[in-house]
Amino acid sequence: MMHEPAGQDEYGSASPFDPDDLTTLNVMGPGVASNDFEKYAVAVIIVFGALIIGGLMAANLALGHRNGFLYALGGATAAWISGNALLLDRPRIYALFVGIAAVMLIASTITLVI
Repeated sequence: MMHEPAGQDEYGSASPFDPDDLTTLNVMGPGVASNDFEKYAVAVIIVFGALIIGGLMAANLALGHRNGFLYALGGATAAWISGNALLLDRPRIYALFVGIAAVMLIASTITLVI
């Protein structure tokens, strides 16, 4: 078998692995030096932003509750920042902003109910 130029496979795609070095490929694998923070951050952004906070903001707008809308907007911003903090591997900042978002969303819900 003819070897391809360094860094390319038989289709011309760049490959960081040497095809003759499959034993170290299994040792290194995709799990080395990776973390799941990105998955959790995306879940936080989607769940908080799209479902919970979006619905709460819409309900406050529909009923004309300006303060509840602003609390929900603040909660959305705090949740968005917490997702970014998780991406940047800052767990304490993440926890702080999740707490802020929760308090603001509770305040928005109380404003909506009362």
